[in-house]
Amino acid sequence: MGAHNQQNGILDGIIIPWASHLLKIPYLRAIRETFCTLMPVIVLLTLIDMAGCLLCDPAGAVLGEEGLGLGVFLSGGLHDEAYRESSFYAAMSHIRVWLKVTILINSLLFSLVLTEKLAKLWHGERILSIVCTASSYLFLLAGFDGNLDALAGYFTGRSFFLALLIATVSVLVFSRLTRIRWLRLPVPQGMPREMQNSMILFLPLGLTLFASLFVSFAWLSVEQSLHALPAILREYVSTGLVQSPAAAILYELVRRFLWWLGLNGSSLTFFWNEAFYVPAQLANELENSKYIFTIEFFDANSISLLGLAISVWVFSSREKLRHLSAYSLPCLLFSINEPFLFALPIVLNPLFLVPYLLAPMLNVYIGYLAINCGIVPLFRYGVDATVPVFMQGWLSTGDVMGAVLQLVWLSLDIVIYTPFVIIFNMLTKEEDAIEEANAYET
Repeated sequence: MGAHNQQNGILDGIIIPWASHLLKIPYLRAIRETFCTLMPVIVLLTLIDMAGCLLCDPAGAVLGEEGLGLGVFLSGGLHDEAYRESSFYAAMSHIRVWLKVTILINSLLFSLVLTEKLAKLWHGERILSIVCTASSYLFLLAGFDGNLDALAGYFTGRSFFLALLIATVSVLVFSRLTRIRWLRLPVPQGMPREMQNSMILFLPLGLTLFASLFVSFAWLSVEQSLHALPAILREYVSTGLVQSPAAAILYELVRRFLWWLGLNGSSLTFFWNEAFYVPAQLANELENSKYIFTIEFFDANSISLLGLAISVWVFSSREKLRHLSAYSLPCLLFSINEPFLFALPIVLNPLFLVPYLLAPMLNVYIGYLAINCGIVPLFRYGVDATVPVFMQGWLSTGDVMGAVLQLVWLSLDIVIYTPFVIIFNMLTKEEDAIEEANAYET
């Protein structure tokens, strides 16, 4: 009884008030609203990218010779070097590169919608704020000289980070400059109202665009130098430390906690990924290295939310939550977690904070033990993050035991989440009664 009261005290005295305070922060609310507004677009673009990975990659799981080999059949029976030099291989590679543009579109749309919401929040001029954000993206794109493959690769891990950064800085700078009276130009009477309003803000707009151009150039210059953040991290942090279970668990804790705040934790921690876990993945694949923790290891661990959805579907007493989990299951099977995160919601929900952090952290340690003991092979092969659950584990390890590991993770996650779902049922009995009464009246 004492332990139960202590748990209630921590929940009621610390976690719930803290989460309630975070819910009231306008900036975080604007980000959550942007995710919710764009959710159909996010899902659709992710599915298009997934289709490109599975169906249009000539060396992938469907078309590649090491996969189903459908590309050999469609190219007229060509093999090995002849297949790789064929027009079919070149055409499919070109289509795959073009479909990668969905990553850029996703980032751009998120930044534009967030710009509109931040302009409203900070009392800025909405249309011109959107112009500033769009211009910042164009300045950034100009640094890639039309190389779509390099551009897509650059945005793959940074899409949300860049969207957040560009929208926030553009709106903040422009809204602050517009409040400086001596920067407002006098305009003659008789102009159309729309032109008059925009000409008054000519100098703030010009200064913001110039700042965007300068920052974009400086950002890309730093990213391409030896002083970029991943290079600095590799210089001062040892690979042995990063490959320890404690460091991997801490990384997963930070990543998931950022998601709980409503921020894309995978994108915001990508610099750490790029410094250590992406090179570890490449070393495993190309140099036959023995790194346990790689980017594919953590992508496979994204299965944890599927465990919550199954637990809610089976054990929740609220009909609408069961329907919600069933609705989200197809997306979760392809590791598209945003609909469930924001619809349940997990984001800033104090009742699910502990299991949401605990489940993936335990998964990391169990995965470490399984690989270290030789039960599961290393994650050697790069696959798209939206490859279906279990297939992702199989392909990235090259062994069915990768899928078995994901199944073990999923089972453990269901066990972890279930007590919290039952507690959630107990704490929301009043809401259940209200819903039943409303249903009865209708």
